[in-house]
Amino acid sequence: MKSNLDTKAYGSIRKTKRWGTCGVILGLAALMGTAQIAQADEVTDATPAAVANTASNLKDSQSAPTAENQATIQQANQAEGSVSLSNNTGTLEEAVAKAQAEGVNVVKDATVDKGVTTNLEATQQAQSEIAAAQNEQKKQIDQTTSDYVSQKKEQKQVADTAIANNNAIRAENQALQAAYEQANDAAEKTQEELKKTKEAVKKEFPDAKITETTKNITVDPNSKASYDQYKQAVAAVQNANQQAVADHAAKVKKDAQDFAKRNQEAKDKVDAENKVITAENQKILDDQKRYEKELAEAEKNKTKDGWLSEVATQALVYKNEPNAKVDVKGVTNYISAQGLGESFKDITRTMGLGDQLQEYVTYYSFPGVSHDLSQKSDRYSSKFEFYETKGTFNYAGKGSRLGAVTAKVGQTVTVTYSGLQNSTFKGKPISRMELDLTVLSDSGNIKSDVVYGIHQNPTYGIEVATLHKDSNQDYDLNLSVKPRFYDENGKQIVFEDTQNSSGQAKGLLALSSLNSYKNHVEALKPSDSARFIPISGSSIVKHHNGYVYSNEKDNSNGNHFGLNKHNILDDKNSPYFWYVSGALALKGANPEYTLRITSWDKLGDRKGEGRWTPSIWFTVTSELAAPSVTPPSPNKVKPLKPFTPEKPQPSELSLQTVALPPKPQPKPEEKVPGKPQPPTVHYNDYKLSAQPQIKKSVQNADGVDVDGKYVAKNSLNKWILNVEALPAGRPHTTNLVAGDPTPSGFKPEVDLIKKDNPNWNISFDQNNKLTIKATEALLKAVNGDLSKAYKIAPFVYWGRPQNDAADYVNGFELVVNGGKDEGGYTRKSNIVKISTPGKKNPDPNNPNDPKNPDPTKPNTPKDPNRTAIQPEKHNYNAEGKIVDGKAMAPEATNHYVSKMTNLPYKGDQSAKEAIQRGFGFIEDYPDEAVNPLESQFKVRDAEGKEVNGLKMYHVLSKDSLTGSLKKMVEDSGISPTGAFYMWVAEKPEEFYQAYVKKGMDLYFHTPMRNKAGFTGEYKNQVHQIQFGNGYYSNIVKNHVSIPKPDKVNKDKAGVVINGKTLTPDTVNYYEVKLDYSKYKGIEPDQSFIKKGFFGVDDYPEEALDIDQSGIQMLDEDGKEVKGLSSKIYSNLKEAPESVQEAFKAKNKEPKGAIQVFSADDPEAFFESYVKTGKVVTLRVPMKIKEDFAKKGGEYKNTAYQIDFGQLYETPTVVNQVPKPEPKPDPKPEPKPEPKPEPKPEPKPEPKPEPKPEPKPQPKPEPKAPIQEVQKVDSVATLPETGEHASAELLLAGLAMAGAAGLVYSKRKKKEA
Repeated sequence: MKSNLDTKAYGSIRKTKRWGTCGVILGLAALMGTAQIAQADEVTDATPAAVANTASNLKDSQSAPTAENQATIQQANQAEGSVSLSNNTGTLEEAVAKAQAEGVNVVKDATVDKGVTTNLEATQQAQSEIAAAQNEQKKQIDQTTSDYVSQKKEQKQVADTAIANNNAIRAENQALQAAYEQANDAAEKTQEELKKTKEAVKKEFPDAKITETTKNITVDPNSKASYDQYKQAVAAVQNANQQAVADHAAKVKKDAQDFAKRNQEAKDKVDAENKVITAENQKILDDQKRYEKELAEAEKNKTKDGWLSEVATQALVYKNEPNAKVDVKGVTNYISAQGLGESFKDITRTMGLGDQLQEYVTYYSFPGVSHDLSQKSDRYSSKFEFYETKGTFNYAGKGSRLGAVTAKVGQTVTVTYSGLQNSTFKGKPISRMELDLTVLSDSGNIKSDVVYGIHQNPTYGIEVATLHKDSNQDYDLNLSVKPRFYDENGKQIVFEDTQNSSGQAKGLLALSSLNSYKNHVEALKPSDSARFIPISGSSIVKHHNGYVYSNEKDNSNGNHFGLNKHNILDDKNSPYFWYVSGALALKGANPEYTLRITSWDKLGDRKGEGRWTPSIWFTVTSELAAPSVTPPSPNKVKPLKPFTPEKPQPSELSLQTVALPPKPQPKPEEKVPGKPQPPTVHYNDYKLSAQPQIKKSVQNADGVDVDGKYVAKNSLNKWILNVEALPAGRPHTTNLVAGDPTPSGFKPEVDLIKKDNPNWNISFDQNNKLTIKATEALLKAVNGDLSKAYKIAPFVYWGRPQNDAADYVNGFELVVNGGKDEGGYTRKSNIVKISTPGKKNPDPNNPNDPKNPDPTKPNTPKDPNRTAIQPEKHNYNAEGKIVDGKAMAPEATNHYVSKMTNLPYKGDQSAKEAIQRGFGFIEDYPDEAVNPLESQFKVRDAEGKEVNGLKMYHVLSKDSLTGSLKKMVEDSGISPTGAFYMWVAEKPEEFYQAYVKKGMDLYFHTPMRNKAGFTGEYKNQVHQIQFGNGYYSNIVKNHVSIPKPDKVNKDKAGVVINGKTLTPDTVNYYEVKLDYSKYKGIEPDQSFIKKGFFGVDDYPEEALDIDQSGIQMLDEDGKEVKGLSSKIYSNLKEAPESVQEAFKAKNKEPKGAIQVFSADDPEAFFESYVKTGKVVTLRVPMKIKEDFAKKGGEYKNTAYQIDFGQLYETPTVVNQVPKPEPKPDPKPEPKPEPKPEPKPEPKPEPKPEPKPEPKPQPKPEPKAPIQEVQKVDSVATLPETGEHASAELLLAGLAMAGAAGLVYSKRKKKEA
């Protein structure tokens, strides 16, 4: 992997033990389940296909055994001849020596002869008897020795304890005396200082009154700590005296300064108050200027669409009161909170809406709802109660509060809102508002029962529900509304209203959301106390019949503005909300008006179609749909405040002294005891003749028996050639020879063999057969004292197995004095075996070969030690799907998971020497392509548990390694390229026991994010190091390609007109190509898909208008693209957050308004166009604005493609409209007059100016290069529609609300 060296590190290696947490463990089960077989869509670069062994530093396979090795195996345990043995052991002598060393008197008795044995069983029996007798003697000697040692130890412990205690007592006494002396010194010093202090104070302040007291301090004469505490108490007295003197002096001086300070503070306070008054006066003056400016603006715009047609000053603020107290009078019944909730459930069931709880009081009048639902007495309460909404199908949102009451037609219900916090009139608080509601008796075709829904927050309004008498006939619902407002003193507010009196402070109520439909009309009848003020351009006008309502049959569907969607304008956030709105100017103390809900037929304007329910929801609010003028501050300019001033007194001082401490009382010392007398013990030797034995064993370097076990390749092991002790009284030994035919592939460590066996002459033949002969020194030792047994030290044959998946079977032969034929003895040893892990090729005991599977065999190998030693690696997406070989999104995350294979080492018996060669794992990542997400790295075992004991190094290059790490990598044969991560077992022994010996495979999760701007193919591979041996994995490949969006301008004939000068009537047919061809086959994380897919057109709004009806969205086959919507935003801040974040990441900023094409369903769009590698063309016709055509000039257009949160820029297209020729001024005539014309001679100088070639500077703008891709981390949601929203965009913006609609449309909010 190419080295980029773009990493944080110290020196050349960075190490860390920190493991982050990062969601689920990806791919663990999948990787375990596909340990040897790649999945169908997996692409790997594997190591040699024919050989499972992936070792990188030693040979692959074991050669056939030699004939001598085979013969030794066949003749195992055979023997010829015999020899006399003496079985006295050294344990008794050791006990004797130990006893003597401890001072015990030891006496040796006569030797006991046990005779001659003729077979192994007899020899073992005789040896057992001798051993038992010797053990008994040893036991007696050991016991005697032990008792004597215990006596000496006990005496020594007592003596040592007494000595130690005395040393401690002496130290304590010394410390006690020192503490006393220090305490006494401190007390004397304090007394002396007190005397001097009083003299000094009297000298400075002769009139000061000084009092002196003595502080009592208790002292324990046996405690050093008590003296220390005394000393601390004395120090506290000293400090207190010093502080008292200082405080006394400071107080005397301070008293002299207080008079001047108090006067200054009083003056500063008056100055500060005047500063505040001055600032408040300036605010009043500034607010008056603001008011005058607003009046002028309203006067200028009153004929423009969306402005009040009359300049009016809005002095009423009554918008939002979430904590209002509500009282309702004049009702027939109060519906309880519980009863209201039950009614909502009944209504929801009747409508068949399942768990979508409908919490609208207006639905009491819904078709199909029981007519007696409001008449259930068990749902009544004795007082008005609030119900808290449980869901979102209501007018105020989840958790809002509303109550309900019943009344009769003609009955007036009075709602009082008090405790108001945010409402004012002319800047003064409004304490309460009363609202009289009456369904008038002249209403037609409705029953007598009325249900009112009253929200706690008056901004959420009133709901009124009545019932048809005959649902087949038109109804006529007339509702009288009488609002009354009260000031902070409880006095009723009297409103003034003189038409066209702009400076008059009025009380204006919003007349909003006054909709008309085919089946009913919402109208309002103004009065002398509630005058209608129209909004210029609005559909709400006053008709000949005296009512105010729409002049269109359906005024809220947006047809007037080229839109077409039900109620698209009936939203306060719509830029056209004013089209369904007006205003009411209140007059007097008791204004009133009437709301009427009826049919077109009743009003007499046109024929209606169908009928609606006799219900309405409306609010009383001052929040107008058109701009209004806010009155100036009622506060008056205040005058500044004028300024007015104050003598000194005497002082006292209180000081302390201390009494001297008592003298200390030291502890007495202890005494010490003599040594015990030594005991006497007896013992004797034994003698035996027998047939000697030889034995072969195999151990690892730690001396652990590994016969029949698995050990690591290249680990150090030893064959032990063991000869039983040669007997006392044996014949003279003339020669001693042993032979060992070494197994194939076992490498002898000759230097170690010679070092550990100095008494043998050692040689090897061409087949590595070992022959050893006793040296003269050894024979001399054997024959040195024939009256005693002689144990020849075992011969240690050191070596290393060189192959994976190999068996090493071995025995040896001992020949004494030429063998039986020459009066000597010959013995063949037993057979031992060690093996190395790994998969044999072929392996009859493990026939399950992934290359040649046998369907008759189970899928699990019989012997886990015979599975292949090979790490494995895969790339996953966030959902756990393998993406080896797939395309990857720019800056996408590769969720790499790699397996460190430990299963073949299950039950391994390798020695510490092999273990200390270490265990490692190397992530050889492509550092030119990816940035490792190191904080998310984690290592888990096959059970999903966190792996402990690994230290991670970030290595910048192999050449930077030093010390043990460098040796480990070089010895393993691994050669990683560039930067890589290396995990090394900190404590190899603990790691070995926890994971390797248990055969526990480990999984390394190493997520890495593709570098910004990287394109092309990248590869990843891992290596594992087991006992210093290196093994390599498959190679995982992926690739990244960057899309290249394009933009051109064409004329109507399809000719490219980039850079051309155009006539004002030219239509610009812009084409933006969104390039998804680079993503074909991609499998990104779902989180990347959810970031969305966008096309953004930064069009020149100052020069062009978009023709919404002509927009086309086509794929490369010319088919219409599905699921892609467009919307216009006035600026970037209004665009979806995903678009904002993409621009922010690139440090880009559109010039102004932008058109955004967005995938409605990112996942469906991804499957249809992105994953399939399509190229989508966006064709957007734009006409040159009349104002721009008049002045002419240049205009530019740039587009952007946003995929997976990344932004890509198209070339900028530049065009011009010719500037109109200026009318000739008389000024050109004076230009000929300046006779500098004869100075045309300098005009040759301007010839260098023909470098107006820089004028083609605009050319580079159309050639604007594609911006480099930058990373975007977040995806935002779409905001509200902006000013320039087209019909299609507004429809798309309200799609979510439409999707949640009911079988019947719910009543819209009325504001008045």
